[in-house]
Amino acid sequence: MPGTWTSFPVNTSPKEGYANPVHYVDVTPQLRDAARGDHGDGVLHIFLPHTTATLIFNSGVDGTTLQDIRIFIEEQVPTDRPFVHLHDGPQDAAAHVRCVFGVQSLQLPVVGGELGIGHSQGVYLLELDGPRDRTVQYALQTF
Repeated sequence: MPGTWTSFPVNTSPKEGYANPVHYVDVTPQLRDAARGDHGDGVLHIFLPHTTATLIFNSGVDGTTLQDIRIFIEEQVPTDRPFVHLHDGPQDAAAHVRCVFGVQSLQLPVVGGELGIGHSQGVYLLELDGPRDRTVQYALQTF
């Protein structure tokens, strides 16, 4: 059965209140809500229509894994390296390159009307050029 695409907004401003251009937002609760229902099994399709933010599917139990991933990405693509693309400055250029460490779309199982992922797994929007307002699009396809 085909799904209908819908979306939800995500503001990537850190809860701490300071403007950090690289920041994670846990979008797993919204995706669990999108998967929930009496429809049985299926697939939740997720798409992020941005070029300076990405999706990460990993453990977020205590946040240290996400911090390690963020630190790794920042070390691999520092903003002070020479970039050819400088349209919006080195932070923007670095964000475009850093997106290769994540994905723009995911397909997750829905089992018995619930998101079928492990208890320590989650989906995180990694903001790379923020803070900004972002949009996560999704569609539920049932069998």
